[in-house]
Amino acid sequence: MRGALSAARLIAFVALFAFATGFALFLNEARGYGPDPLVSAPGAVVLTGGGGRVATGVELLQSGQAGRLLISGVNPGSPPADIAAAAGAPDDLFDCCVDFGLEAANTAGNAIETAAWARERGYGAILVITSDYHMPRALLELRAAAPDLDLIAYGVSAPAPWSSTAQARRWLQEYLKYAAVFARERAAGR
Repeated sequence: MRGALSAARLIAFVALFAFATGFALFLNEARGYGPDPLVSAPGAVVLTGGGGRVATGVELLQSGQAGRLLISGVNPGSPPADIAAAAGAPDDLFDCCVDFGLEAANTAGNAIETAAWARERGYGAILVITSDYHMPRALLELRAAAPDLDLIAYGVSAPAPWSSTAQARRWLQEYLKYAAVFARERAAGR
């Protein structure tokens, strides 16, 4: 009995250590995806869902760092003019240079939608704009959907996980999703 209890404690300790180490590595990776004023690509994709993402995409478009922008995962009921206004962009910029992806309902869907858009436009490289905590999983999904596409991460800083209970929950949930996609991709040999 005592040996079984010790083995269970050891297994629990190893599992907790592995989880904590994985989360620390995830935090380090995610925090490394920040804005880079020197990067550019013919196209950029914004994965909707977090504050500042669309506005960042518009800024990159206006600065010439991106030639065209896909906003992936747009609610079909959201008028483009409302999205432009919320991002602080002129309507004519959206008319000429912004495409709306209306099909994606999650990150895997964003990846499929983005891969089709980049392929249709003949892009070999794109900027990927999403929150820093979301970037590791987004890149895994995009690499699975478009292995030949050069992905340039352009992270939008989110509040740190230790800033509030809600942020800690968000980061932990994202880490668990990332770990699942990472395991899936490794099992598939990618």
